[in-house]
Amino acid sequence: MDPLSLVAMASTAFKGIEVLVSRGAEIEQVAQKLGHWYSFVSDLREAEKEAENPPLFKKLFDGESVEAQALNAVIAKKKIEEQEKQIRELIMYSYGQDTYKEMMQMRKDIKAKRERMIYKQRRRQKRMLDVSAIIIALMVSGGVVWTTISIIKNVGA
Repeated sequence: MDPLSLVAMASTAFKGIEVLVSRGAEIEQVAQKLGHWYSFVSDLREAEKEAENPPLFKKLFDGESVEAQALNAVIAKKKIEEQEKQIRELIMYSYGQDTYKEMMQMRKDIKAKRERMIYKQRRRQKRMLDVSAIIIALMVSGGVVWTTISIIKNVGA
């Protein structure tokens, strides 16, 4: 998913956090919304890593310019930093510093879990897709070479 879409989804979750905190919601409700927000942020950071080393198909067929990708990444990063700061202030003001520390630990746990489970699997799938594409390209190239050689032999015979 592109960075701007992820930022839009994170912003929606962020607005939900703001509403819950402003209404004096229980920390459990806020934590659930924060979990969604952290998931989007984690997906965004993974998308940034993938943009640095895109898969073969994306390198070949992506129509977006390098400048546009860089601009989108910077916009996304700045927006998330701003939201992180506001979330810290909201949580510390409404629930206290200890609760904020617990939230940060939750964030680390979510990040570690997602890294182990989801992102490693995605990377493995992309590698397999790239290898498959290379094998298919080699087979097609080999078929073209073999057909060309066969035609040349038949014409010469």
